[in-house]
Amino acid sequence: MLSNTYRAIIIGAGPGGLAAVKSLLDAGITKICWIDRKFGGGRLNEMYREISSNTKVGIYLDAVESSPTCQRIIDSTPKPNAITAFEKYDRDETCQLSIAGDICKMLEKGLLEIEGVDKLVDTVEEARLEGSTWKVGLSGSSTTLLTSRLFLCTGSHPIIPSFHKSYNPDLEILDLDKCMIKSNLHSLFPKNKSSIVGVIGNSHSGILVIKNLFEINKERKRNLKIINFKRNEIKYAIYKKDGGIINDNTGLKGDTLNWSKKNMENQNNNNNDKEEKLIIEQIDISKNEKEIYEKKLKECTHLIYAIGYESNNYPKIYIDNNDNEIKQNELNFNQETTEFWLNEQKVKGLFGLGIAHPEKTKDPSGQIENAVGLAKFFAFSDKNKDRWVKDI
Repeated sequence: MLSNTYRAIIIGAGPGGLAAVKSLLDAGITKICWIDRKFGGGRLNEMYREISSNTKVGIYLDAVESSPTCQRIIDSTPKPNAITAFEKYDRDETCQLSIAGDICKMLEKGLLEIEGVDKLVDTVEEARLEGSTWKVGLSGSSTTLLTSRLFLCTGSHPIIPSFHKSYNPDLEILDLDKCMIKSNLHSLFPKNKSSIVGVIGNSHSGILVIKNLFEINKERKRNLKIINFKRNEIKYAIYKKDGGIINDNTGLKGDTLNWSKKNMENQNNNNNDKEEKLIIEQIDISKNEKEIYEKKLKECTHLIYAIGYESNNYPKIYIDNNDNEIKQNELNFNQETTEFWLNEQKVKGLFGLGIAHPEKTKDPSGQIENAVGLAKFFAFSDKNKDRWVKDI
């Protein structure tokens, strides 16, 4: 039976929520309520299982095994399991995200079996801070939960602007996440006629989508041409001898890197066959953007925006008996401490983690990046777990 008072409440059960729960347990905090609308493992497990990860197998394993709580779950889970399957891969190679998704679900199951961790399948409607206590209201219950620590691990979603409408209002806009599922991608296009697909962006998500489109065309599942609108050259991760990684969070790695270099970087190379040259057209929009869109978007039948992600909506947040809802953009997230600030004052007991609340890091070249990924979230939560314990 659920309590109504907890030492911590975590909203969201994706990789960020997983990292928060394991680090709280590592720090000795129990009596945790973990809330999610379906406990599906977040976008990583629900939408991205078919794509290649941008993290090496060894980094995943080191991150998971560094947590005493996760290690106990691994030791107590009957074999074979998701970890033993993972250990069969080369530590220096990347893998399909389904493997990482299986690990997330295995750890989630283990965490929820720990005494002092309650699972609640529901949606948080609002959170009110009164003094040092958060009062959390749910959509599926009249019960109000109380805590001194509230974690927003609420995730993010692809940004979908609408500027295409002034160039081609008839374009069919495809959801970036759905385009990550290659096994179903062909169903988004007509069977008996060709389609021209515009992809805006050439970062990791953009290249993954282009790769999927390229492959379903090559497999004769659909007749496609791809137009990639880009501002910059494709970035690749560069591994240094001392273990540092330039473009660690922004550069392609593994299978995606190899595919891109073969099919996009060498597009005009004589070694590529004529068919491959015709499938992908890359257009630099860093100059004459409007003129290019005016001409080329009219050629497209479909368009995919791969220009980044934005935070999902928070629950309604109220502070200090004020009935005026705090707007999401009024809260400032500290990318070093996981804390939130409002009007230059720290919000008591409010923390963030996950893809919408990443750590800010600097790569060996001095480039500032957002550290995104399961292993990065584990590291960020580990750095801050002592703060979570003593800061209340």
